[in-house]
Amino acid sequence: MTRELGTKITIMVLRSRSFLSVTSHKPSIDLLSHKSQGAMEHTVKKPIQRNAVLLQSQELYKYILETSVYPREPKPLKELRDASASHPTFFFGTSPDAGQLMAMLLKLVNAKKTIEIGVFTGYSLLLTALTIPDDGKIVAIDINRKTYEIGLPVIQKAGVEHKIDFIESAALPVLDRLLENKENEGSFEFAFVDADKENYKNYHERLMKLCKIGGIIVYDNTLWGGTVAWAEESVPEAKRQIRLSTIKFNEFLAADPRIDIKHQRTLKILVCWKAMELVMEKDEKAKMGLLQSDELYKYILETSVFPREPEPLKELREATASHPLAFLGTAPDAGQFIALLLKILNAKKTIEVLALDINRKSYELGLPYIKKAGVEHKIDFVESQALPVLDKLLEDKENEGSFDFAFVDADRVNFLNYHERLMKLLKIGGIVVYDNTLWGGTVVLPDPSLAPEPRRPDWKLAIEFNKALAVDPRIEISQATLGDGITVCRRLC
Repeated sequence: MTRELGTKITIMVLRSRSFLSVTSHKPSIDLLSHKSQGAMEHTVKKPIQRNAVLLQSQELYKYILETSVYPREPKPLKELRDASASHPTFFFGTSPDAGQLMAMLLKLVNAKKTIEIGVFTGYSLLLTALTIPDDGKIVAIDINRKTYEIGLPVIQKAGVEHKIDFIESAALPVLDRLLENKENEGSFEFAFVDADKENYKNYHERLMKLCKIGGIIVYDNTLWGGTVAWAEESVPEAKRQIRLSTIKFNEFLAADPRIDIKHQRTLKILVCWKAMELVMEKDEKAKMGLLQSDELYKYILETSVFPREPEPLKELREATASHPLAFLGTAPDAGQFIALLLKILNAKKTIEVLALDINRKSYELGLPYIKKAGVEHKIDFVESQALPVLDKLLEDKENEGSFDFAFVDADRVNFLNYHERLMKLLKIGGIVVYDNTLWGGTVVLPDPSLAPEPRRPDWKLAIEFNKALAVDPRIEISQATLGDGITVCRRLC
C-alpha cells in the first residue's frame, strides 16, 4: 500500500452502483502532528512547496483541521492517530478530513456491509467500524498485519473489533474469492481503496460487481500529490510510473458509464498553482479556487467534471461567462458534488437560498436554458429577501422537517439566521450545503487588511460562521475545498 503527501480521494457513486470520487489532501509531516507551529509570518511572502498539500497553503489545511475536523473527531480515532504518529510512514494513514467526509457518506448510504483495500494502522477502518451498525461487517484487506496491529488495541478498546474481518493478503485473490459466492454480488454498500495504484482498475472491475446500485466506492490518492497536473519532467523519476497509472485510472473513471464521480480534493479541491504566498496582494482579484495551482484545478475540471457535465449546465455556464459577476456562480466541481449528494439522498424537496433571490434579472439570464431542459415546472422562484420567505414556510407546520436538501449562497451576514430556520425545515438526515465558507482561503489570515479588497467586508463573518457550525450539536459537518470552500451539514436531530 502506497500513500503520498498531498493526495486526493476520488469518490464514486455507482449508477449501476454509485461511485464518488473524493480528493483528500494529506498534509505534510509537520502539519499532521497538529501541534501548534508558532506564529505565521503574514507580512512576509512565503512560497508554498508544491507537494506540501493540495491546497493553497499548509495554513489553510491546518485551519480546516483545527476548526472543523479535530473538535469533532471521535476520541478513539484521535488515539489511533496519535498511536500511529511515531511510525516511519505514519503519513500513509487516512487524513482526518477525508475520514470526516467518509463517515458522512457511510451514514448517507446506511452502510452495513463494506470493503476496505489497504488498511495501514486502521484509521479509516476504525472510522468505518464506529459508523456502521453493531451488526455491520467490514472485509479489510492488507498485505501487512503488523501495521494493522499498531491500531488494533485502540480498535479493541472501542469495542468494534467484532465488525472487522481482517485478511492478510493481496487484495485481488480475496475479491475473486468473494465473487465466487453469487450472494456477494451487489451486496456491499461502500468500499474504500488505498492500495497499489497499478491495480486500481482491477479493483474497480471487481468492486463494480460487489457493490450494490447506489453504493459508493472511494479511491484515495487520485491526484497523486498534484503531480497529475505537472509536466512529466517536473516529476521525480521514482514517482513517474505511479503518476502515469493514476492519470490513466482517472481517465478510465471519467469514461465509465456505470458510475457518477466526484473529485473532492480531500476536503479540498483547489485551484491555485504557482507557489502561492501567504500574503495576498492587495490588488489581486479574488480567486475562485483553493488548490495549489490553476493547472491542478484545470486538470480536475477537464478530466472528471466537464466530460460529465450535462449539456444544459454547459450551455448555462457559457451563457453566464460574459456576465460581470460570473464568478458568483456555483463552481462546476462543487455542482458535481452537490448533484451526487442529491442522488444519494434521493432528494425530492429542496430549498436554494439564492433561488430566493432579490434579483430576478440574473435568474432570467439562465431561464431560457432551464426551460429548454424541461425542468422549469420544478422551480418556484421567489424574488425576495430570504428570511421572510423562510419564516412564511415555517408558519405551515407541515413544512417542518419536510425538506431533503438546501443550498445557501447568499449574504454572509444572514448565514446563521438561515441556518436556524433550515434546521427546522430540513428532515433528520437532510443536508444543507453552505457555499464560500473558506472565503477564498482568506480565513487563515490574521487581519482582513491582508485579504484582497473584495474579500474584506465578510472576512470575519465567514470565520464566525465556521466556528458556529463546528460546535452545533444538531449537525455533523464536512468542510470541502470545492470552489471557494463549501461546508456540508447533515442534520442529526
